[in-house]
Amino acid sequence: MREPFGNPSEGMGLAARVLLHLAQLPPLGPNDLASLGHTQQGMVTALAVRQGSLTKVLRRLLAGDAVTVERRYVEGAEQRLKVYRLSPLGETLARDLRHRLTPSVPSKASGEWIAPRSSADRTGRETGRLGA
Repeated sequence: MREPFGNPSEGMGLAARVLLHLAQLPPLGPNDLASLGHTQQGMVTALAVRQGSLTKVLRRLLAGDAVTVERRYVEGAEQRLKVYRLSPLGETLARDLRHRLTPSVPSKASGEWIAPRSSADRTGRETGRLGA
């Protein structure tokens, strides 16, 4: 099966996956501990990509103002690590990506217009059917 945004290990394919990954993580408050998923190490594991590929994509996303980075305490880490989060632009991009990935539900209507029956049509037919 072909990936919707190209090869997932490079270019926009990986960028789209990073945006969607960060979008699914819970938002961080000012004093919250970040989860490992917010770090490069967590993303490498979750997205099954090479560290080098992820680093290049994160640099591009940072340059394009789609993500922000800060040093922060992370659950299970003894020191502060770089934590990546979506910027407002990144949130919009992730929402658009989710919308593009969601299959549209086909309409059940056939497109034909059928004239509604009038009450006189129904009454006459019922009368004929009942033999009255």
